[in-house]
Amino acid sequence: MKKYVVSNIVFTTLFLIIIFPLCYLLYDYIIHYGVAPAVAKEPLNVSETIYNSEIRDFTGLEEYASQVPVLMYHQVIPEGNLKKQHYQENGDLEETIVTLENFTLQMDYLKEQNYTVLSLKEFELFLLEGKKVPAKSVLITFDDGFKNVFEFAYPVLKGHGFYAVHFLITGLITQEMVSYKPALHQYASIKEIRKSSDVFDYGNHTNLFHQKDVQDVSFVVAFDRGEVKNDIIQANEWLGQSTAFAAPYGEYNEDTIIMLRELYTKMAFTVQPGYAEPSGSPLEIPRWQVSPKFTLSEFMYILGK
Repeated sequence: MKKYVVSNIVFTTLFLIIIFPLCYLLYDYIIHYGVAPAVAKEPLNVSETIYNSEIRDFTGLEEYASQVPVLMYHQVIPEGNLKKQHYQENGDLEETIVTLENFTLQMDYLKEQNYTVLSLKEFELFLLEGKKVPAKSVLITFDDGFKNVFEFAYPVLKGHGFYAVHFLITGLITQEMVSYKPALHQYASIKEIRKSSDVFDYGNHTNLFHQKDVQDVSFVVAFDRGEVKNDIIQANEWLGQSTAFAAPYGEYNEDTIIMLRELYTKMAFTVQPGYAEPSGSPLEIPRWQVSPKFTLSEFMYILGK
């Protein structure tokens, strides 16, 4: 009898040792990320949205661009909404976050200095077909599809009359729209995406392959090319129209480029700094990541001015 009692005690102790940490992890996840809403089942089909196909006529200018800076953002959050999880262990903001205050300052600068913010179609024509665009031209891009971009960056862009490109992780877009909560890790709903298509063009950032394996390698590089291709096809089908792709974490290889050509992708964007030029590879377009630490002078520097 005593043997069974000891066994029960040992079993119960081991059970508690295992289950308590798991309960804590579950609690911590819910507190920080919430319970994810159901993913969007219906396709976006951007051809049914406004879609920024406008092509402006820039003839008659004295000076045209030989290269265009491409800006990359991920999240835009007001200073007052920043929480503990938005910071790194050293106290710095996560590199993917720019405060709304800094973002607004940067957009104000572009407006005041008469920059032309290109639509995706205008940029494509500049890069691939020799379209002339103003000397002070720029392309603005966002990655991932975070809800805070639609909540905060979208009104700023719309108010300035600017376009932008948003590369969506299509498998994380939600069916139902929920209230914005600063402490949660939220992605946009299909309704928000449709509503914001007067500013945003949408590109492919994979369906569910925006992940890394146990060796910390992006799925796009780590997985078999056929599997990667199928995931990107799923994202394209959901988008309904996609001429552009951005590799998760900026990781890609020669197989990726071959696959994108097979899928008739016109443009693919990297995270390597530099300037987009018609003479460069359209499937390896450089971008400048806008850091949370950027001063206005540093922002001006990456614009090439």
